[in-house]
Amino acid sequence: MNLNHNIAISFILWIFISANTAYPQNIDLSNDDIHLGKSSLMDELINDHGFDEQYIRTIFKDIKFMPELIDSISRPAEKTKTWEEYRGIFLTPKRIAAGVFFANQHKDLINRVEKETGVPAKILLGILGVETSFGNIQGRYKVINSLYTLAVGYPPRSTFFRAELINLFYLCREQDLSIKEIKGSYAGAMGAPQFIASSYRTYAVDGDGDGKINLFESWEDILMSVGHYLKKNGWEESKNIINRIQIDTKQMEALASKTVTPKSTIADLIAAGIQLDPLLGLTEKAQVIYLEGLSGDEEAVIGLHNFYVITTYNRNVMYALAVLELGESIEGLVTNNAFSFN
Repeated sequence: MNLNHNIAISFILWIFISANTAYPQNIDLSNDDIHLGKSSLMDELINDHGFDEQYIRTIFKDIKFMPELIDSISRPAEKTKTWEEYRGIFLTPKRIAAGVFFANQHKDLINRVEKETGVPAKILLGILGVETSFGNIQGRYKVINSLYTLAVGYPPRSTFFRAELINLFYLCREQDLSIKEIKGSYAGAMGAPQFIASSYRTYAVDGDGDGKINLFESWEDILMSVGHYLKKNGWEESKNIINRIQIDTKQMEALASKTVTPKSTIADLIAAGIQLDPLLGLTEKAQVIYLEGLSGDEEAVIGLHNFYVITTYNRNVMYALAVLELGESIEGLVTNNAFSFN
């Protein structure tokens, strides 16, 4: 898509981004509820996970409940903004310029990660650009406070955030990190690639070989970890990401899936009259995503295998599209400036 063209498109999203499609507003928690949640967490860390009691009590003495985070997680940008608005957050001249500078600065490393993981440079760049503008916006909340608040104060996903808080304690012990000082997003994501604690422990790798995994400062660790994450979640170098096609409204309404996991295959779409690349595997999963353009012509994006691998990073198609378009924009400018990733 040409960034210099004045595009005004609205995104009609036919996918629910998670199983929790409705978040309760104005959750009423008493001080007793918070206290009981805190005590339960402490007991679990001490009794079930074997952490030193004095250490846990010292940490929890300073922990803070932050009710404003409940409102933030109830209204994420992916659910409150149109595609045009969402895209406008990330595909800015400033962020693209930062990506070009970063790509030139880390050319050899990007090439190595692409070669070892099969994840193309444009996706590595797109994820780091969308997540933290190449490490410049890593989050201002203390991760322990964020995870504690959501574990005891956000019932729809309390089990998830409780597990992440426990993973944070393990992570800090394993990587010798200061649990009181680590900062990240309001939902507890950390570092330049914004890994949650369990992903940090499961997918992050020691790219620079120094014996530690530093997703806050080591670009070798950061880039290799992003590539490793996508590869482990199903990235296939031989598979495509998207196809752009023209489609009529009836076809779109009939074929668009309402889940983040695609329900159709290439064969299904071809049988329905959609013209697709004949080289695509007929059994490959695919899904119609609808975009409405200024001209009145209807354009659709077909999300293919690797597109849905990107959504494992953030379960939303707008996120995956923003990653792809940002990465392609950076790569295009880098190539035009006589620089090649390979």
